[in-house]
Amino acid sequence: MLATLLLSSIVLIGCAAHATQEAAVPTPGERFSISQSELPKVKDQAAHGDVSAINKLVDYYMLYLGDEDQGILWLERLGDTGDTEARKNVLTFYQRHPSANNTKHLELLKARWGM
Repeated sequence: MLATLLLSSIVLIGCAAHATQEAAVPTPGERFSISQSELPKVKDQAAHGDVSAINKLVDYYMLYLGDEDQGILWLERLGDTGDTEARKNVLTFYQRHPSANNTKHLELLKARWGM
């Protein structure tokens, strides 16, 4: 009986330690989080053309929040800095989401980016 009690205690301690480790592991998207206190500063930097800040906002909106509308706006802004990969991704996004507005905007982007 004492052996069973001791074994049960060891198992419970092990489970508690494992649960604590799992709770501390962030979800994959959490690395793209921006705190609400930092967000205005990052947006201001991005609005002034800071490529690193724009990338942070793309990741924040697309990968952390899952907000495609805001994410694609910032990805488009990244394309405006000359980032060819961002341009390709923006054009692909609009091609995969056809609508009258998106088709018109796609043509404007192609003209703006000389494509």
